Amino acid sequence: MDNSNSILVTGAAGLIGRRVAEMLVACGRTVCATDLEPHHACPFDFVAANLIDATAIAAMMNRGFAGIIHCGAISGPMLGREDPAGTIATNVQGTVTLLEAARCHDIKRFVFCSSVSAYGSTPAGMSLVPPTAPLNANDIYGASKAAADILVRAYACEHGLDAAVLRIGWVYGPRRQTRSLLLRLIRDALEGRSSRIEHDGQFHVPLIHVDDVARCLIAALDQTTLKERAFNVTTGSRVQMITLADIVRRHLPAADITFLPGVPYPDIEQATFDIDGTCATLSWTPQVSLDDGVASYIEWLRTHPL
Repeated sequence: MDNSNSILVTGAAGLIGRRVAEMLVACGRTVCATDLEPHHACPFDFVAANLIDATAIAAMMNRGFAGIIHCGAISGPMLGREDPAGTIATNVQGTVTLLEAARCHDIKRFVFCSSVSAYGSTPAGMSLVPPTAPLNANDIYGASKAAADILVRAYACEHGLDAAVLRIGWVYGPRRQTRSLLLRLIRDALEGRSSRIEHDGQFHVPLIHVDDVARCLIAALDQTTLKERAFNVTTGSRVQMITLADIVRRHLPAADITFLPGVPYPDIEQATFDIDGTCATLSWTPQVSLDDGVASYIEWLRTHPL
């Protein structure tokens, strides 16, 4: 990639997009960032725009970009459940708007933030989920990501767009303030509340720190040749929620956490995701341990009360 050219980062007021833009700037790259509106002072050029506004996106593209990292989305199954139509419009039509802009402006590399939610529940007996596994989403958010995922790869096949799809695990870390179990456990402990969790804590989650995700997206942007189009982005392992609670207790000994025995977590069941191809092709490995990542998240939440 030509590092002297500007990179467009969408969703730059959000958790992943903001971190990607910051890392690019720290490396001396030129960044143009976009979102509906900035949430904090931005150390990069920012243009407010709605992803489904084709006119606004077309005007932005006239600036000229070497690549696009598309992080903008309504993110998370809980938000998809609350606003199905809005989630589909933003996540699918917004992606199509960007794909058309990329096609018409000869963008060198298009990197899309997909999600492991696009897989839905993985087949019984599958111990390791490869990127070739079928997308069979169980919820609106996952379906919107699966649809956009397929569209990105279709543009690559039919129109020659040089694109990569990164199916990202459950992202945590500084700046995440949308609902999650980890956020709840930490907030409760910091604010002196007991955590009574409405399931038994046996559920496994593919957590990954936002810094590792951002590094992987930039690696996908910069990789000279992509032999594959789809990549899993997790740590390559899963953690039980009860283990996550133990890590929180280690850093916050006053944390009072109780799970309800025998009550299963009402969510999809997924096996461990295969990241060997991601590591080999993108020359990337996850670097933030869960213990260190939780510690960094706790410190950020201490200074950023809701």
